[in-house]
Amino acid sequence: MRERIRRQALGLYSEGGIEAVSIRAVAQRVGVSPTSIYSFFKNRQAMIEALWLDPVRTALGEMVRVAALTPDPVERIDRVLEVYLDMALGQPEIYRGAFLHVRPSRTPPPTRRALADLDFHRLLRDAIADGQVARRIRSGDPDLMAQTLWAGIHGALALPVHMETWGLADDRRLVAEMRALLKAAMLASPAASPGPRTS
Repeated sequence: MRERIRRQALGLYSEGGIEAVSIRAVAQRVGVSPTSIYSFFKNRQAMIEALWLDPVRTALGEMVRVAALTPDPVERIDRVLEVYLDMALGQPEIYRGAFLHVRPSRTPPPTRRALADLDFHRLLRDAIADGQVARRIRSGDPDLMAQTLWAGIHGALALPVHMETWGLADDRRLVAEMRALLKAAMLASPAASPGPRTS
């Protein structure tokens, strides 16, 4: 029932934006009384957050899983990004709601949280640090490099959405090119990589 409610709320959001999502409207679509919704969500805000948070949590869980199974740091970055991109490109409404929302200026800013608490960032940062230890990734602040990597991928996903009147490349091509450019910039130069052992 929670998933049915979430899907109907997402349908209302797709049709009319955030203002269209109300407890009463969702209840009507699901075919239950408005008070029944409160058995699954404590309030409207919790229901709206679930539109995106539930699928994002699932994707984050998958990122943690693939990272744990991938010891090579460069491959680990690729695998974590693949899960992120599968979510972004495979569920564009979820991605737009969770990652492309712009807070109205009249709304107070949210309480800032530590970026290290966000699994996606932590997985990228740790893989970059591991790659630096292995001399496969160039030197630099792993935390800032992870943020830059995310910013580049996010920008490639967001630009076609926000600038759709212009003849930009298909989002998949744009993301693939950005990913290749960022990876090339992140990798250590051959001179910094350990060479073959000599006896």
